[in-house]
Amino acid sequence: MDSTLAATASQWVTETNSALNIHLGNADTAEAVLQALEKDAAADTNQDSTDEEAEEESGADIIRFHPAFTYPIYGEHERVFGYKGLAINLHYAAGSLATYVDVRYKKNISTMESSLPIQLRADDVETPLLQVLSDSAMCRTKEEFASRVVKDTERFEPPGCKIHEYTRESIQYEVYLGDFSSEVVRRYHERMQTFALFFIEGAQFIDATDERWKIYMVFEKLVLEGHASACYSLVGFTTVYGFYHWPDMKRMRISQFLILPPYQNMGHGSALYRVVYGELVRDSKIVDLTVEDPSAVFDDMRDLCDLRYLLAQNAFDGITAPVSLAEIKKLGIRYKLARRQITRCLEIALLRQLAVKKDPKAYSEYRLFVKRRIYAQNSDLMSSMDADEKKQRVRDTYKAVEEDYHRIIALI
Repeated sequence: MDSTLAATASQWVTETNSALNIHLGNADTAEAVLQALEKDAAADTNQDSTDEEAEEESGADIIRFHPAFTYPIYGEHERVFGYKGLAINLHYAAGSLATYVDVRYKKNISTMESSLPIQLRADDVETPLLQVLSDSAMCRTKEEFASRVVKDTERFEPPGCKIHEYTRESIQYEVYLGDFSSEVVRRYHERMQTFALFFIEGAQFIDATDERWKIYMVFEKLVLEGHASACYSLVGFTTVYGFYHWPDMKRMRISQFLILPPYQNMGHGSALYRVVYGELVRDSKIVDLTVEDPSAVFDDMRDLCDLRYLLAQNAFDGITAPVSLAEIKKLGIRYKLARRQITRCLEIALLRQLAVKKDPKAYSEYRLFVKRRIYAQNSDLMSSMDADEKKQRVRDTYKAVEEDYHRIIALI
């Protein structure tokens, strides 16, 4: 491609993470929905209005955000070619997740006259998106979508069984549990699962024919003025899989865990995790709870939840370093946490105690206890090192571990 053609082509490239706009909405009337759709489209292509203005003027309650990832849909570079002013609007009814896709743009290269020696064509942006959305939830026209939003605002009820409720800033939230033995849960999960692609790196759709999956969902519950029933909005969800454990037990693993961006940093992730963990702790058939490829943010949240629970249960009272493997195993069995997690919580709790007691001898014992664990876990990686190199590696690792533990302790 010559420089002139390359320069021309580069002007028509759009970053899909910015171009794709996700909308969750409730509304009283179809007219309010239609007005909001048009104002959102104008804001996306002309940048001359704000989400808050659209909500206030239209009477529709709509929240808007962008995905973190679009590579599962538009490829690893997360770009499309052939448009200027491109806006890919993905509209959802906030509770039922009825869906409408509205693609707008100012210019399409396929329709432009050009003196270039070849005809450039715009990428198809709608078909790849439709392939990861639920066909049963799809509305083909904006009028159909507006009607669905109004109907679902009034009538939608979350799938599954309500197992918990809590309040944040005078707003009520409810947690529901379901599995794929329910057709209603299966269909709702089909609509919900696309969010995993947007916000969980490396996420893939799970097998909806496997009834060993459990789906926990959090909904915001609002009682709107003039409405006889409550209005629900999806806040987040987690998928948990049950593995067989001999002879008649199960090990549970959290696979996907997501709180939608408008509801993040409000305590909903911690609330959902506590519900999941609490359910499993009370189940005599569950051995423990593990997590599949957790992010650093999830690890922090889980550490804080587990530590607060264990400290409230006085799990580490009377325990000092060094702690035997038998005692660690006993704690893991009692509190249904895998060895790595119960060990981490134990080490943080012991360091927290030392920060209060200021006992140099106890601190020295603690350091040796943690360093032995570090060496044991990394012995294979350090097998080619000489003695001095091994000692330095363990010292450096311990320093980083203790700094991280102090960071967690400050948050408890």
